Amino acid sequence: MIADASQKAKVKGQKTKLPDASRVLYAVLSVAAVVALMAVPPSFVERLPSVCLNHRLFGWCPACGSLRALSRLFHGDLAAAVRFNPNVLVTAPLLVLLLLDSLRRAAPSLRRARP
Repeated sequence: MIADASQKAKVKGQKTKLPDASRVLYAVLSVAAVVALMAVPPSFVERLPSVCLNHRLFGWCPACGSLRALSRLFHGDLAAAVRFNPNVLVTAPLLVLLLLDSLRRAAPSLRRARP
């Protein structure tokens, strides 16, 4: 019983790490999302219905237009991206950094998986 409590205390203070398979899956899904935004024409993304609950309840949401903005940005139209959501100037670089970090973390797992 005392050993269980000390193990829980150790675990509680530690950061949780994703298993190798989860890291690889996260990286693959992240890359797939970027590729999908680059492959789908922005005109299609702009025709999608809005499902933002904040916008429906309060009439305003700071994240509304982010998907359309990222789609335009990935197609090289910075002016239209900023018109859809100016936050794209901050969120896009952060998303790229998160993507690169997930690939960096998944790389050791991929190297070990090679025959």
